[in-house]
Amino acid sequence: MDAREFKQRFMPHHRVLYRVAYHLTSNAQDAEDLLQDMYLKLWQKRNDLPDEAMKEAYLVTMIRHLFVDRRRLKHLDVSAELKNEEEPLDEWSLDRQIDVKDEAKQMEGLIHQLPEKEARIIQMHLVDDRSYEEIEQDTGLSQGNIRIIVMRTKKKLKQQFHNITKTWTN
Repeated sequence: MDAREFKQRFMPHHRVLYRVAYHLTSNAQDAEDLLQDMYLKLWQKRNDLPDEAMKEAYLVTMIRHLFVDRRRLKHLDVSAELKNEEEPLDEWSLDRQIDVKDEAKQMEGLIHQLPEKEARIIQMHLVDDRSYEEIEQDTGLSQGNIRIIVMRTKKKLKQQFHNITKTWTN
């Protein structure tokens, strides 16, 4: 398969795949990175792909699997950092650890200041790492409502956190 044929087969699905990637990552740059990784994998295996690889459902499943793999790797990186914590700390890493703990406390305080419903949902989603389906079962809210609450609450928290950190650096 040459580049022209590759584009003809996979680019018609680009918009849908981008929306799925954005939904998963909640970040335009991360969504584009996820898509790029998927296209790279497809290109590398272009001559060995099954016929169903040309279907949108297959591609959506592939992008979801890549997202899950990335999350697992990120969790492994955090675990590795925690294990390395036993090693002697240099001045920079100690400062960074203090900053990270301060930032986490600030974020926790901001979450506690949210209205009860928003705080509960953001706690379940970000801290407890629960899916929208699980949150829906616990709260009775639709997944669409939960997504909107999570998105708006994240935006609100980012803005409030930015305002706090701006005062730290001034």
